[in-house]
Amino acid sequence: MYKRLTFFLLIFAIVSFHTQADIFKVIGPDGKVSYTDTEPKAASTGKTERLKIQTYSGAPAVSSINGMAKRVTIFSAQWCGVCREAKSYMKTHNIAFEEWDIDKSEYAKSKLNEFKASGIPVILVGNQKMIGFSPEAFEAMRKTARTF
Repeated sequence: MYKRLTFFLLIFAIVSFHTQADIFKVIGPDGKVSYTDTEPKAASTGKTERLKIQTYSGAPAVSSINGMAKRVTIFSAQWCGVCREAKSYMKTHNIAFEEWDIDKSEYAKSKLNEFKASGIPVILVGNQKMIGFSPEAFEAMRKTARTF
């Protein structure tokens, strides 16, 4: 009984950190692709597709990965506010980074699966992986990450 209750509480805690985002891919009459988090009016667009994408909310999760990244790498998407915050922080602090957009790159999508990431952003530094972002956790990760 205790094990079952603990199991369900653990599952509930894990699920509560992930939110399902409604993101819409909009292909305009001119063929231009854009993304938005509000459903556009049907009359104003050419084609709209609702995307089901997990975004990560809550405290960033830092862990080790197999192999090492030579630099800071971020897996992100245009529509992701936390991703924009992370990239802005890196630019403001002159931290060079490589970016992979999960909506534009099959490689980026495959890496998310490989890392078993439940959302974005995913940030790699040396042998460390962060899902989500906070400046404090990022700086701590940079200090402890083994790099080449």
